[in-house]
Amino acid sequence: MYFLIPPSEGKTPAAAGGRLDLKNLPFAELNPQRDEIIDALVGLATNKPAVASKVLGLGPTQLDLLELDRSIRTAHCAPAIDIYSGVLFDHLGYRSLTARGRKIANQSILISSALFGFVFPQTLIPAYRLSGSTVLPGIGPLGGFWKPELAQVVDTLARELVVDMRSGTYSKLAPLPHLANTIEVKVMTLVKGIRKSVTHFNKATKGDLLRASVSSTKKIPQKVEELDGYFRQLGFTAEIEVTRAGRPELIILTD
Repeated sequence: MYFLIPPSEGKTPAAAGGRLDLKNLPFAELNPQRDEIIDALVGLATNKPAVASKVLGLGPTQLDLLELDRSIRTAHCAPAIDIYSGVLFDHLGYRSLTARGRKIANQSILISSALFGFVFPQTLIPAYRLSGSTVLPGIGPLGGFWKPELAQVVDTLARELVVDMRSGTYSKLAPLPHLANTIEVKVMTLVKGIRKSVTHFNKATKGDLLRASVSSTKKIPQKVEELDGYFRQLGFTAEIEVTRAGRPELIILTD
């Protein structure tokens, strides 16, 4: 079973470690695209900082983040799980997992990246500034840039069960194929008896789901229809619904 998760806007630069080597990243078939987008981003941040600040959505107090992009190829690298920070990653609590839990996380969690496509928790990367919604000069909208290549990766992953926890922005980079063993997660709550999407605790709940799953000793589900029962066993209120388009969704209800 694979979990597709979003990255975080906040990143923690590595204090030590080697430089970026694309040969060490998963899905080597993505390396030509990675090279192209890195060159475009480094060139923009280096040669046109004012344009880069606008394109990347940087405020006056964030201009130092341009240095992250200027130094992508020369900066220290660390495992992606240490580079990305934020609510989902805090609730996953990777460093406090057991050795077994970390092993499962390393094999089952894929972090969606506007710069690298997909990376595993232990993939060595530098910190950078680039959102999936960016329209990058020389590249264009990142959805259009990444979609053809990442679609092939997701098709390969979907030979196993794929649980999609990404936000809409990152789902657009690699839309989930309409296959029997893929499903999207929706976190919802009841307001006067009506289901409403959760915003504030959405990432926290998904982090809790990840932590519970990689920590569990229960049998890993092999089919979509087993997922709601699996997460109910782990203490969540879960059910599967089918959309009007015929797509299954895993609904997690919170208080």
